Amino acid sequence: MDANGCLKRLFATFLTLLLIAGSQVNAADTLSASPEHDRYSLNNVTRYWHTDTPLTLRDVLARTDDFQPVTSESDLHFGYTQGDTWLTTRLHNPSPRPATWLVTFEYPFLDHVTLYTLRAHFTDVQQSGSALPLSERALAHRQAIFPVTLAGDETVTLYSQVSAVGSKVLNYSVMTPEAFYAQNDRHNFWLATYFGMLLALGLYNFLLFFGLKERVFLYYSLFAFGFTLAILTFNGLGTLIFWSFLGEQTARLVAIGFTFASAMATLFAQSFLNTWRYSPRWHRTLTRFRFVCWGVLITVFVIPIQPALILMDIAGFTAALLLLVCGLYCSWRRVPSARLFVVAWSIFLLGAAVFALRNMSILPANFVTLHGIQIGSAIEMLLLSFALAARFNKLKRQKEQAQADTVAMLKKQEAILEAKVATRTEALEKLANYDMLTGLLNRHGLVRHADAALARSHTHGEPLALIMCDLDRFKPINDQYGHEAGDFVLQQVAKRLEHIAREGDHCARFGGDEFILLLEQIQHPSLLEDICSRITQALSDPIKLPCGAMVHVGISIGVSLSHADNATLAQLLKEADRQMYVDKSKRCSPYRYFSTGC
Repeated sequence: MDANGCLKRLFATFLTLLLIAGSQVNAADTLSASPEHDRYSLNNVTRYWHTDTPLTLRDVLARTDDFQPVTSESDLHFGYTQGDTWLTTRLHNPSPRPATWLVTFEYPFLDHVTLYTLRAHFTDVQQSGSALPLSERALAHRQAIFPVTLAGDETVTLYSQVSAVGSKVLNYSVMTPEAFYAQNDRHNFWLATYFGMLLALGLYNFLLFFGLKERVFLYYSLFAFGFTLAILTFNGLGTLIFWSFLGEQTARLVAIGFTFASAMATLFAQSFLNTWRYSPRWHRTLTRFRFVCWGVLITVFVIPIQPALILMDIAGFTAALLLLVCGLYCSWRRVPSARLFVVAWSIFLLGAAVFALRNMSILPANFVTLHGIQIGSAIEMLLLSFALAARFNKLKRQKEQAQADTVAMLKKQEAILEAKVATRTEALEKLANYDMLTGLLNRHGLVRHADAALARSHTHGEPLALIMCDLDRFKPINDQYGHEAGDFVLQQVAKRLEHIAREGDHCARFGGDEFILLLEQIQHPSLLEDICSRITQALSDPIKLPCGAMVHVGISIGVSLSHADNATLAQLLKEADRQMYVDKSKRCSPYRYFSTGC
């Protein structure tokens, strides 16, 4: 036998003697685990000892008298403490058949847990904990789980060494493998549902942010991301599935996630409650607190992990309290959706407060305090999601209304534009077809109306008459009294011609002092003679100028009638112009009537 073998045998004998000596004193701490029951709590048959200095099992076995009996479950809740905590109990198998039990620590956020199983001739050593890689754990599970096999009628002594930078909650029990895995399936179902809900809500609101460009959805998704990161690590699932390689730094991820979530929660509250509009003071308060959260977030990266976790608890509890009070104030001010925010945040605050107070050893450890923040956050996020859904529908209605208003405005602008175009078109048409001084048709307007009148004349077989009038003695008036007086005379002449013209006749100013009358439906030449006589009589009356002077103008008239050989305006104008100059030169009558058709 080599020297190492002798030393191991001597050490095992020494531990066995110490175990026998301790068993005589601690027989009352023995749990008889019958296979008839699938679960036993070890809390009431456990003694504990907390030490600030690292000790080996040999050192601990020499000081068994320092262990204290557990009188209630709160004795196993140590909060934030330095050093290691040792637990010891005895486990007996009353059955003659071997039995396998699983020693289960309920609290998953324990860095290192070492289980020593002292038997008659040797000692089993198993390790687990959130800071250990999966390959080094007794069982690859999110909790610290240790299989212990007892032979028939065997009694073993269990020593558990626990070290954790976070809060220590050391409730533990023994379970049959069947009971443990059945319970594990139930826990995994609810955890999967919980984290699936957080993931779905976060992604859904993240997509809404890209669709609607509303920052409130981005802040909510980032808040859910930070919170999910921390809870995944705290529950051990994140370490089990994703980041077991972090080792001792695993606990720091909890502080980072919760602190980041606190900062994003303030941004979400400011955006959701529109504090910049409804409560500027609270808006400034939350902005200052968010800067504190950013400072805490930077701090938790560099300081030791345990102070980082304590800062996390303080920041998270303060954030929840501030947001609740802000929500109550906004609810009192009747801010939209503030009441639902208060209800949701009150539930979350309750869960966060229970979580923080349990970590600080103020509240006892039980199912509610252990899972309070998860229960509260699940309800809170569902309620906030309903509120965000209502906000989404409101934004959708506002967008639809804005689109409808835009369409209505565009239609209104289109109608205004069409009216302006019509007005402008009318003005341009008037400018193009009418003389600006007299209001009569100009040359272009005369051509348009003459073409239509000639077409009607050809259709109905009735001649079209054109009367050309040229003013006599107009230039001396212009030279003596000025162009304004001349313009006034032209306007008066135009009014008198319009007064003489029948309904349906067309008057035009053809040149400087030349005027044209276009007449339809001339059944007999006598009608044309009457109209020419009335024109001569009307223009022979004196015209009183604005200066008071009385002036007279004469008139030379040329007339033409349409027939097969002159069925164009140009021909009618040419014939009427020739007749007018004949009349102007001879002065043998007030007018001359010319028609090749008579």
